Amino acid sequence: MAFLGFDHGTSAVRFALIQDQGIGTLLFEIPRETAGAMEKSDLQLLIEQNLGACLSEIDLACVTYSMGDGISEIVSIQDAPNRGVVSIAGAGEKTGAGTKVFDIIRESGCKAVVLPGLHQKSPTDSRMAFFSHQASPEKIGIAYHAYKSGYKNFILSDIGSNTVTMAVAYPKILGAIDACIFAPGTRHGPLDVAAIRKIDAKEMSANEAFSTAGAKDRTDVIALFAAMEISALDVLMKDYDAAEYDILISGTGAEKREIFKSVTELLHRPAESLGKWAAAIGCAEIAKDIAEGERSIFGINVRI
Repeated sequence: MAFLGFDHGTSAVRFALIQDQGIGTLLFEIPRETAGAMEKSDLQLLIEQNLGACLSEIDLACVTYSMGDGISEIVSIQDAPNRGVVSIAGAGEKTGAGTKVFDIIRESGCKAVVLPGLHQKSPTDSRMAFFSHQASPEKIGIAYHAYKSGYKNFILSDIGSNTVTMAVAYPKILGAIDACIFAPGTRHGPLDVAAIRKIDAKEMSANEAFSTAGAKDRTDVIALFAAMEISALDVLMKDYDAAEYDILISGTGAEKREIFKSVTELLHRPAESLGKWAAAIGCAEIAKDIAEGERSIFGINVRI
C-alpha cells in the first residue's frame, strides 16, 4: 500500500509517500517556479520518477490547493469544484505549479481526496469565523502530523513565507490566525496604514501589498510577531480548558535556528520543531487513515 501527500507550499511543491512495505517515507520537493515553467507531461514524469511509481499505482493521495475556501469537507478530487477554491484571485503569488500538480493527479487515474482550508464554514470556534479565512489546507496537514506524532493539545505556528498559527485541543482545531491578519513571514504580511494608502493611491494592488509585506531577513521581527501570535491563541486554549499544551513550530521557523531560538526565548518556554516536511507527511497520513476507514479529521467530515 502507498499513500501520497501533496503540500502546495509558497516556495515549493512538496510530496511525501508513505509505504506500508517497511520502506519508510519518501520525501521530495520541486521549487514552484521550476514546476510552474514545466509542461504538464514533463512535470508528471519528474514526479513519477521521484516516486518510483506511476501516480495511478498510488492507493490514495491527499491534495492541498491554494486557500481551499471553496469546500468545507474532505472530498474526492473529482468532486472539488474549481479545485476546491472560491477563486485564485487575491492573497499570494501565482506560478501555476499547484494548478498543474492538482490537474496531473486528477487526470492520472490516481484516487485522491482534497483537503479544505479553514474558513467561515469550517467546524472551528464560531468566533474565529469573524475572519473570512483562517488557514490554508496544508496547515491541517501539519497539525495532523503533529497529532499522529503524539501531540494532543498544542499551538502550532508555521513560520515561513507566511506565518499562520493554529490552536488544537481534544483533538479539534479551535481556530487559526491567517498570514494577512497578524504576524508577517519572510514574504507576506498584514497591510498597515502605509500599505492601505498606497493601495488607495493605486500605486499597488492589495495582493501586491500583501505579497511584499514580509519581514524578509529580519529574524527579530519574524520571531517577535510569531511569539505574539502564539500568545494570542493561548487565550483561546484556556477558554477551552486546555491550559496545558505544547508549542510546535514548523516551516522555515523550525529549521532556522535563530528564529526558533528567538521565539522560545520570547515565550519563556520550550517548543518542538516539526520542520518543513510536516504538511506533506501529514497529508499522506490523512490519506492512509481515510483509506483505512476514518471519516472525520479534526472534526472535518470526509465525504467520498
